[in-house]
Amino acid sequence: MSRGQRGLFGAGLMLGFGVCGWLAASGYYLTTPHDVAGQSQVFRITRGESLADIGTRLVEGGLVSRHAPLSLWGRLAGADRRMRQGAFKISPAQTPLEILRTLISSRPISLRVTLPEGLTCRQMLGRLSQTLDVPLPDLLAAASDSVWLRSLGLPGSPEGYLFPETYFFDGGSEPHAILERLIRTGFERVDPTRRARAQALGMSHHQLLTMASIIEAESGLPIERRRIAAVYRNRLLRGWPLQADPTVAYAVGHPGRKLTTADLGVDSPYNTYRRAGLPPGPICSPGMTSIDAALWPLEGCPDLFFVARGDGGHVFSQTLQEHNLARRLIGQE
Repeated sequence: MSRGQRGLFGAGLMLGFGVCGWLAASGYYLTTPHDVAGQSQVFRITRGESLADIGTRLVEGGLVSRHAPLSLWGRLAGADRRMRQGAFKISPAQTPLEILRTLISSRPISLRVTLPEGLTCRQMLGRLSQTLDVPLPDLLAAASDSVWLRSLGLPGSPEGYLFPETYFFDGGSEPHAILERLIRTGFERVDPTRRARAQALGMSHHQLLTMASIIEAESGLPIERRRIAAVYRNRLLRGWPLQADPTVAYAVGHPGRKLTTADLGVDSPYNTYRRAGLPPGPICSPGMTSIDAALWPLEGCPDLFFVARGDGGHVFSQTLQEHNLARRLIGQE
């Protein structure tokens, strides 16, 4: 063997030893948990995310060692073509290979989000963003997609149409799909019997949600809502302004805030002190109790006024004189 051949052989031998060493080290890190005492985490994979990006986030999240060639091994094994979007529960107590198998073959877990009655659209989107780990700007963009919203039967805004309920979503759900599910649930809850009742009262679906949203925002006591609905119904039939504080609070951008004199003078179609009839649309997402109250106001109720007592309930009156007396007794004058 010549000197050149011996040198080439030696270089090849060294390279072989290096490769063997790297494979041994890689095998160790791929089959050794990064932290046997580590806590499980919910790890989300979004659509179009590369295996390299996923591997980087696994390292940054303390789930695998930076020495584990997970993305390289995954590409060699074809895992990059089998990654599924969604949320997965994984732990640093698993080996990197076990984590990769979980991300490839396990069913994504469902994420639970509870949306209570009375939230505005913006408040609902905030909860969805936080719980489902969907960027708020993406949800806001979907909620502003007027063409898409009209295709679902909405007038152009999802305010009041996102039905309050407990939902389960797969992690990685798309913003439009999330909102569509809430919207369709709301339409389904207003069944044919309720739709027929709304038609008998001369209310469109949009007007029904608008009235129900005001009732929702006015009282936290379900037992009062049919009586509140009767007051508003009586005022509408007389052509009186509703004078609903929650609509003005919505107009000035501070739902739930006590109104000031300046607030009552705001020039807005939602100012039901200055404009008669219903406002242009809902001010929050009503639940079924408020929707049913709007459909079936308390029968035979002659009340035309009510004032908050300060404990969640209201004092109802039939005349302005009675109403002013109630306000004085409560301390609102």
